Amino acid sequence: MRLRTGIAVLSFTLPLLVGCSGRVRLYSTWSSLGEEPGRTRPVAVGAPPPLDARPWAGTVSHHLLAAAQIDRWFAELAARRGVKRFYILSPSHWGLSTQEYSITDGSWRVKGGIVQSDRAAARELARTLGVKLEPSVFDPEHGVATLMPYVSKYFPGARIVAVAYRGEPPLNQPMAMRLCEALAPAFTREGRDGNFLLVSTDFSHHGDRVSTQARDERSNAFFVAPSPSTWILVGCDNRPGIYVLAMLLEPTTRSTVLYHCNSWDLSDQDEDNITSYFFSYFW
Repeated sequence: MRLRTGIAVLSFTLPLLVGCSGRVRLYSTWSSLGEEPGRTRPVAVGAPPPLDARPWAGTVSHHLLAAAQIDRWFAELAARRGVKRFYILSPSHWGLSTQEYSITDGSWRVKGGIVQSDRAAARELARTLGVKLEPSVFDPEHGVATLMPYVSKYFPGARIVAVAYRGEPPLNQPMAMRLCEALAPAFTREGRDGNFLLVSTDFSHHGDRVSTQARDERSNAFFVAPSPSTWILVGCDNRPGIYVLAMLLEPTTRSTVLYHCNSWDLSDQDEDNITSYFFSYFW
């Protein structure tokens, strides 16, 4: 049986009436649809953050092929801190966005419950960015939905502010800078106590093993020395998210990579069509 990267989460929505505040869009996830991740080859763990580290940002794959690594990443984070609100920055994969930024105040069905948006924070962010909510963009958006069962498992009660946009190069730097400025108040030193910046991204795409390694060596330079000048080295499908993360860094920020692997490592399939993954933390 061929393993799939899990790049598409088939999703449907149902309205939910919430008091007098109107209908909330509900998105499906793989767990609410009764699906289970496939088994993959184990890969070596890199470097967990120190026990006293309190990460406030990180990068996570949205390919369900990497389910074991996603699960471990959330588990490691939960061992070090609680999170009140995840700001999830995702590529808008299917070209459905009609604005520079797509934001939803909908929520996600998971097995046994619902992961809710922070509706007030999502609407405030949309106002700040000058856009209307675009909940339909998130119906098929695996860049967000793939992660919701793990949020539910490790951070029950955490709320979500999800943003999607064109993620592929070339970077629209003014767009990314406006997003950074809009998010900055949530990531002051005080804001980081309750908020977490989750950059949903996969790295090198469609390469063979040689080209994937070369691209990943460039990307890794950012994780070794994260700064507003090294983000440009990163090759991924979420360039605005990496830019925002880089611009929010402080000179004392440290980082580590829990896993660096790729779809070939995990599946031994599609040797000439590899996607790579960096699971990282910043604190």
